[in-house]
Amino acid sequence: MSLLRKCFVIDNEEDVDAGMTEADTRKIPIHFERDKVKDPLFSLRTDKPTGPDGPHPIVLQICAEEISLPMSLIFQKSFDTGQLPTDWKLAVVSPIFKKGKKCDAGNYCPVSLTSVPCKIMEPANDKTELVKYMDNSGVMNSSQHGFTKGRSCLEPFIETFEAWTRILEEGYGVDVVFLDFRKAFDSVSHVKLLQKLRSYGNRGKDG
Repeated sequence: MSLLRKCFVIDNEEDVDAGMTEADTRKIPIHFERDKVKDPLFSLRTDKPTGPDGPHPIVLQICAEEISLPMSLIFQKSFDTGQLPTDWKLAVVSPIFKKGKKCDAGNYCPVSLTSVPCKIMEPANDKTELVKYMDNSGVMNSSQHGFTKGRSCLEPFIETFEAWTRILEEGYGVDVVFLDFRKAFDSVSHVKLLQKLRSYGNRGKDG
């Protein structure tokens, strides 16, 4: 348990509403159409292993034409109700050693083998419309570079270096504070993250 505490933060679920505004009535319009499901099915890599729920990628690819419609209905129902089939929540986790001491759990990267049908939901869920909605709603910050189309994580360094250079050329000083958010992803409160997403409209029909 002590090793796990070094890697993950146990949320006390306090101050869940901190920084949150009143309940938002926005809702992201997500529709799982048959063609959006069919294309990812045909694009499945058949050399990948099956997930814990059983269906192998090669079977799903061969039967893409037949199963695309029922899968699109399942995806839409899952999104609207905010629920996933139990088997889709399962994962086979393998710890991959990175570097350092092998007795330190923090030096391992967990790789999860999850349900293939569940992973189809991500490309089938039109991310272009999702990002467009978030951008038009003012949710996306103009400083956002990571995971943003047409931008790279290198751009902030270039912009920052140019700003420092301009300030120094104008005769001013520059003070810089570096923050290292170690294992930031593992430290995120899932409870607060889900509520934040809901406030931005990322919720089902009943949300």
